[in-house]
Amino acid sequence: MWVNRIELTDFRNFRHVAIELAKGLNLFLGLNAQGKTNLLESVYAASTGGSYRAARDADMIRWGQPLFRIQLQVQRSLGPVRLELSVSASGRRLARVNGSRRVRPSELSDYLNVVMFTPDHLNLVKGPPSERRRFLDVEISQVSPAYRSWLETYNKALAQRNALLKQMGQGRFSVKTDPSAEGQLLRAWDQQLVGAGARITVRRAQVVLDLSGRARDAHRRIAGDEAELALVYRPSVECPEGGVEEVAEAFRLRLAQLRQAELTRGVTLAGPHRDDFRFELDGVDLGAFGSQGQQRSAVLALKLAEVDFITERVSERPVLLLDDVLSELDAGRRIRLMELVESGCQALLTSVEPGCVGLMPDGARVFAIAHGEVSDNGSSFGGCAPGIHLPAGPHDAAEGLHGDPRVEPGDRAQLEGEVHGDDGEGEGAVRDG
Repeated sequence: MWVNRIELTDFRNFRHVAIELAKGLNLFLGLNAQGKTNLLESVYAASTGGSYRAARDADMIRWGQPLFRIQLQVQRSLGPVRLELSVSASGRRLARVNGSRRVRPSELSDYLNVVMFTPDHLNLVKGPPSERRRFLDVEISQVSPAYRSWLETYNKALAQRNALLKQMGQGRFSVKTDPSAEGQLLRAWDQQLVGAGARITVRRAQVVLDLSGRARDAHRRIAGDEAELALVYRPSVECPEGGVEEVAEAFRLRLAQLRQAELTRGVTLAGPHRDDFRFELDGVDLGAFGSQGQQRSAVLALKLAEVDFITERVSERPVLLLDDVLSELDAGRRIRLMELVESGCQALLTSVEPGCVGLMPDGARVFAIAHGEVSDNGSSFGGCAPGIHLPAGPHDAAEGLHGDPRVEPGDRAQLEGEVHGDDGEGEGAVRDG
């Protein structure tokens, strides 16, 4: 799949732009704070239904305007499709496919898959668990409508259960005629939490194991040594041997053990919203003990694994969104990344450094971005494209802020033939609507 046209209206610092893209590599050059990261964010939002960096969707609206609109023309093996996402200042979101069919914003990933790579993704290794949970949720949701449904059910049950626990712990909830009603209500939310949570836990465990094998192989190519990278899943509810029923029973027992502590704190203390996974190199935790170079290699290996994972499940290669990553990589890692770009993925790449044009393969499309305006400078031929002569400066920062193939029940390959929030409050859940 690939995006052949982007049209933005009142998105971030873009008043109105329309861009025709190449099927292969598209390089966007410009100084800091000109709109390069914003452009990539628009494609990400039109795939996942939301931003990867904005606290609120309305934050993506150009200052003083009532709404933004993103329109993409996507070419797929099954034929072209038009995607649209708009958000109003009040937060109302509207997603359409082919101009008329309304869908949930999270369902846009059924039509466009992306893999995002930014310098901030080092936080996947050394950042808080919420970063890694978010990665898993976005990754799996792109290929599994069933997983998206489980997340929605879990998030709603978690929010309601936390509210009830808080009321019970503070003595503000009581039923004089039937003191057992509190426990009955809590058990009702337990049932929903356990049902969806067990499925989420099992699917995450499967995906982490799958990605671990792919990332291990990719890491050997990147690092050029035999050090073994592994992703180790660390669920808050231990996964016994077996399937969903076994995990559900373990989840029920854990909630029962924690009941008094939960009433005291007013939050749910076990479940997928407290899961984590760890990057290990030869058994050593990279988040705690890895060098920055080792952490970069691990993240790049994970991104390569992510591309393979999505490709296998939807039978098309995702679109790569690379936000100023070349400046963060050494020569060897740059070569590996460019090999991926030339392997069949469309890529949108940003940079502040004009010298990177010389790294681009022949035929790459080069654009210049300045003050929210985009100009097409044509194709590169191993040198600096006409009009691209930016002054030297610091590295650009984000602006404004294998195993055998397996198709799981509910995955897109079968259908078509944000639990990741804070630790206990249930905030930051996957948004839908």
